[in-house]
Amino acid sequence: MGKIAVERNSNRDWLPPWTRLEHEARYDFAARFMSGKRVIDCACGTGIGAVLFAAKGALEVRAIDSSADAVAEARKAGSQSNLQIALGDATRTGLPDGYADVFISLETIEHVEDDVAFIEEAFRVLKPGGTFICSTPNREITNPGTTLADAPWNPYHIREYNLDEFRARLESRFEIQGVYGQNPVHPGHVRVMQRLAEGTRPAWAIKMNKLLKCRWFLLPSPEHHAVRPVLNDTPFEFYVLVCRRP
Repeated sequence: MGKIAVERNSNRDWLPPWTRLEHEARYDFAARFMSGKRVIDCACGTGIGAVLFAAKGALEVRAIDSSADAVAEARKAGSQSNLQIALGDATRTGLPDGYADVFISLETIEHVEDDVAFIEEAFRVLKPGGTFICSTPNREITNPGTTLADAPWNPYHIREYNLDEFRARLESRFEIQGVYGQNPVHPGHVRVMQRLAEGTRPAWAIKMNKLLKCRWFLLPSPEHHAVRPVLNDTPFEFYVLVCRRP
C-alpha cells in the first residue's frame, strides 16, 4: 500500500508563517491549470488546495487522502458541487484509466514508500496529453551532505531528491514541460552547507538551515516563496515540475 506519513497543513494548527506561505504559493501556482479541467488532488490533506482548485473553475476536483482525519476536515472546508473528497491511496486511487486532465501532487512523492508505483498511478489515471504537477523539497538544501539512499532529517519523509534525481524519476513516464522553484538560495550558501556537512555531520548543516529560516518571523516575504521558473543555475529549496503525459 502507498503509505503516506502524516504531515499536514491545517488551519487548526500552528505552523511557521513561511510554511503557510510556501503551501499557498504552490496552490496558487497549480490553480492556473484548473479551468475547465477534471482534476485529481492526490494527498489533498485538509483540502485547502482542493477548495481553491474547485473555486478556480475546475470542471471537477476529486481530492483524495489516506488520512480519515484530514478527509473529515477537508469535507468541512469545501462543499462546492464540483468537489468530491474521499479516502484514497496515492498508488491505487481506484479511478478509471485516463480519467483526469490534471493530476496534482504537491509535497507528496517524498512521503510515498513506492515512488515508482505512485508515478505509474499518475500516468494511468491521466488522459494522453494530461498534466502532472509534482513538487518536492531539494535535498541539497534540506539535507546537505546526504544521498538519495539516506533517511531524511524530516521523520515524515521516506526520501528526498535533488533536481536531477527528481527529473529522472518523472521522466521515466512523463515529458517535462516546465521546471519551477520556490525559495531561491545563493549557490555559495549551498557550497558552505555542503562543506559543513562533510566536515562535521549533516545534522549540523540541517540545523543551520532551519535556524536561518527563522528570519522570516521578522521579515515575512511572500515574494520569496512564489513559484517561479528556473532559468539559471540558482538552486531552490523546493522544485515544482509541470509534466505532460505522452
